[in-house]
Order: sequence, then structure tokens, then C-alpha cells
Amino acid sequence: MEKCCSRKTHTVSETMKITRLHFYLHDVIGGDRPTVWGVAACNLTDVLPSAFGKLVVLDNLVTSGPNLDSGEVGRLQGTVGLADLHEKALVMVLNLVFTKGEFEGSTLSILGRNPLGAESREVSIVAGTSAFRMATGYIITSTYYNDPARVRNVYEYSAVVYHMDPNFVSLRR
Repeated sequence: MEKCCSRKTHTVSETMKITRLHFYLHDVIGGDRPTVWGVAACNLTDVLPSAFGKLVVLDNLVTSGPNLDSGEVGRLQGTVGLADLHEKALVMVLNLVFTKGEFEGSTLSILGRNPLGAESREVSIVAGTSAFRMATGYIITSTYYNDPARVRNVYEYSAVVYHMDPNFVSLRR
């Protein structure tokens, strides 16, 4: 019987990395160039204060600082739904796409519940690509700025990512 491939076992400490990230998300919900768009609602959305049943898609700018002119890091793209009858709580299915800097071309997949009324919230990192292959981890997020005119909100994100060392795993032979 022929051997199909070579295999070498390594301890987790040789192959895994931990990366900590800090960035800001700009949620533009109004004005001339919104980045968040409603795509569905149910008959309870406008009746309940939780906006239950509302579904939006987004393509938000991610920057290194809280201002719009801070250096671009990437885009947060995906779907968000309001899925709690009693409080404004999001169910998030998002991809953080790195467009600039050290991690350009890499992604992180984010999945979780985000209760907007809480001062600090935690969501899961469930996957990643390129520099973040086999990613898992978490993000702590908080509201940095809520625009009283309801045009733009800014959220602060601190992430801890456990992932494969990209120098260890390569698709090249």
C-alpha cells in the first residue's frame, strides 16, 4: 500500500499564534453614502422597540482610529438581524476583510449575538483565511460614538485571534 502524503505532528505552541487587534468600525446608517442597508422586516419590526425581524446588509469601513480619516484597515461586510423580542440585540454573520497593512488579503469570520444596550459585548471569531487560517477567538466591542442625528455610529473592537502560523502552513510545495 502506497503512502499518500507525508505528515509531521507538531505541538500547538509550534504552529499556533495569538494575534491581538484593535480597530474601529464606522456604521453609516444615513446621509449621502450609507454603508448599512435594510433588506427585510416583519410585521413586528415597527411595533416593538427591539426592532425584531429587521435584517440589514452592511459594508462598513474599519479604521485604526475612531475618526473617518484614520488609516483604513479593512471592511466589515455581511448580514445583521435583530433577533430578540425584548431588547435590541443583533445576530451577526460578518466577514472582516483586511484591505491595508500587514494583514491585507486576510479575513476573519465573525458570528454571534451583540446586545446593543450592554456597555461591553463579546462575539465569536469562528474562522479566517490567509494570515488567519484556522482562526478562532473573540471580539470585545463597545459603542465609541452614537451620532444623535442617527447618521453614523462608531464601534471600538478589541480582538484576540488564535490561528495557524502562516509560515508553518503553506499551500506551496
